[in-house]
Amino acid sequence: MVKNIEHQRTHSRVTATKVAGHFRIVSVATSISRVTGFFRDQLNSWIFGAGLVSDSYFAALRIPNLLRDLFAEGALSSAFIPTLSKSLEKEKVEETWKLISQVFTLLLLIVGLVVAAGIFAAPWIVRMVAPGFLGDPAKFELTVNLTRILFPVLLFVSMAALWMGTLNSHDKFLAPAFAPVAMNITLILAGLYLFYWPSMRDNADEIQKIHIWTAATTVGFFLQWLVQVPAARGLGGRFKLIWPPTHPGIAEMLFLLAPAVISLSVTQVDFLLNQIFASFLKTGSITCLNYGNRLMQLPYGVFGVSIATVVLPLMSRQMADGDEKGFGDTLTHAIGAAAFIMIPSTVGLCIISLPICRLAFQHGHFTEESTLMVADATCFYVAGLFAHAGIKITAQAFYPLRKPKWPFWAAVINMISTALLNLAALVFLTDPYQKFLALPLATTVGVFFTFFFLFYGLSRYGVKFEFKFIFKEIFKIILASFGMGLAAWWTLRLLIQQDVPFGKVLDVFIPIIVGAAVYFILAKLIRCESFEWIITRRKKKA
Repeated sequence: MVKNIEHQRTHSRVTATKVAGHFRIVSVATSISRVTGFFRDQLNSWIFGAGLVSDSYFAALRIPNLLRDLFAEGALSSAFIPTLSKSLEKEKVEETWKLISQVFTLLLLIVGLVVAAGIFAAPWIVRMVAPGFLGDPAKFELTVNLTRILFPVLLFVSMAALWMGTLNSHDKFLAPAFAPVAMNITLILAGLYLFYWPSMRDNADEIQKIHIWTAATTVGFFLQWLVQVPAARGLGGRFKLIWPPTHPGIAEMLFLLAPAVISLSVTQVDFLLNQIFASFLKTGSITCLNYGNRLMQLPYGVFGVSIATVVLPLMSRQMADGDEKGFGDTLTHAIGAAAFIMIPSTVGLCIISLPICRLAFQHGHFTEESTLMVADATCFYVAGLFAHAGIKITAQAFYPLRKPKWPFWAAVINMISTALLNLAALVFLTDPYQKFLALPLATTVGVFFTFFFLFYGLSRYGVKFEFKFIFKEIFKIILASFGMGLAAWWTLRLLIQQDVPFGKVLDVFIPIIVGAAVYFILAKLIRCESFEWIITRRKKKA
């Protein structure tokens, strides 16, 4: 008995070390992806500003982004990884690759048809997602054209998501995490061409430039899929097109996929609702909301998504092995790790939102007024950072449990409540700027409600959370974040009173460095366990 307990403790330490190692790999790779994505957005803002052309591009991009979460990176991964992990645990390698091949064939057929239908139905789709554009025929027509160029993105991200799920199920996280860098580099090169090449800079109009930028976006997503293929082939399995899809895992995946289409798209649907109502506000509102949301996505994408990515295959294997306690422990510490990063990120981004927006966007055609709008939108979006990460982690936890209905209904309730809050802001508020700010606020209120609803649902289905650990850890994190916030705010106050070279750069990075140092020192002093999990390379023995 003693030997068995010691074996379980050793296994737990090995598992924790393995998860932490994967988390660091994915976080570093995703950080590079997000930094290049941030530079990509900077070029976009410098070239197009916040006006008719940029609003049309982001409205068109929102459609494939939503469908990407509905059918690809969100729902497909969460339905495919548990099914594939189960196959890896219990079936022969040949059967597992038969499942992968059949899913690829099915995706190619279904998503190909959706892309063809979307290109044909683009005018009707734009009417639904940007109804305010109907009052401006030129803006509406441009959005339709850009939507048609972008719709093939759905096929490319679906294929990329399939390879990502395959690699992650084999504990291979590096290639999928780095894949978005290919798309970002493609757009950066396109942006540099548009911004610096004499013939483009001096002679091309904005309409011509935005068409080139949009085509480069589609090519970039294609490369995001392509760069994962060598890593997938390196797994050693035999891949081929197979029809009809007869593997039992297909039915199981479809059972999980159907509700996941709605339940794992909360972030994208909420922002789509923001865009629908913002289309009735002044030109540039959609662009400013998009950049505010992108700043929120920096810590969320680097850390929140990274944590969720590395724990899903582990939780899937734990449930396949019947390890319910290990499942609960993994979920508990994943939520603690999300709080450890997201709560201080919220405080820090609110403090430096205006300096970072001035540094990043206020160049070229981007105005001071647009910068202030992005900074304010950022503050309201980042207030929901912890809830966004919590939703990503808890929603996908239902799929290894084979309980997909609860996150489905949570998402439906979230969409209805967020839509009603957006509508109320548009109808009852009179000040246009208050209407603008109410949209991201509605999103934040909705995601917190959804997170608590999902957390309650997991407890209801028998997941044993370590509530004492969660509450104690969050209390410590709030204390450390408060100290960090004071240090960063005080540092920023000192800097803005000085007239020094590179003032815009220093106003951003010095408060970040000081705040981060204070936060990690305080976290170490008050013994935040998530600090040990994320920073150290080995789990210390008790």
